[in-house]
Amino acid sequence: METLLLVRGLRKTYQRGGGVFSPGTGGARFTAVEDVSFSVNRGEVFAVMGESGCGKTTLARTLLRLIEPDGGEIRFEGRNLLALRGEELRSQRRQMQMVFQDPFASLNPRMRVGEIVAEPLAIHEPGLSGTERLARMTAISWPRRLK
Repeated sequence: METLLLVRGLRKTYQRGGGVFSPGTGGARFTAVEDVSFSVNRGEVFAVMGESGCGKTTLARTLLRLIEPDGGEIRFEGRNLLALRGEELRSQRRQMQMVFQDPFASLNPRMRVGEIVAEPLAIHEPGLSGTERLARMTAISWPRRLK
């Protein structure tokens, strides 16, 4: 199988705030993500689960480079994501998506499911017509059906 995402030794630490008037200074450091390694092959479904505060969101934001890791390696389709900058990084992000753990916070009850699924295409590929977006949405091939 072809490796789609490879993560090795990923680490992210933060400094606790020192108080109301000096946030981010003087506090002890804590580790949010430590030595995380995994790989995801093309066509696989991958989920991260854990208790509140264990680092799931920090891991996802680090993979998308919304926050910078302190160390480790992230490769997506063989490309070193930590070496990307500017437009090249923004372009790569269009190939990735974070799915939030709380569906009530991430799904808009005023939108139909089809509209929610089509929204990223409207944002990242604005030149597509409504018919083309619909064709792209329905062309997704899933590796297997859920029962």
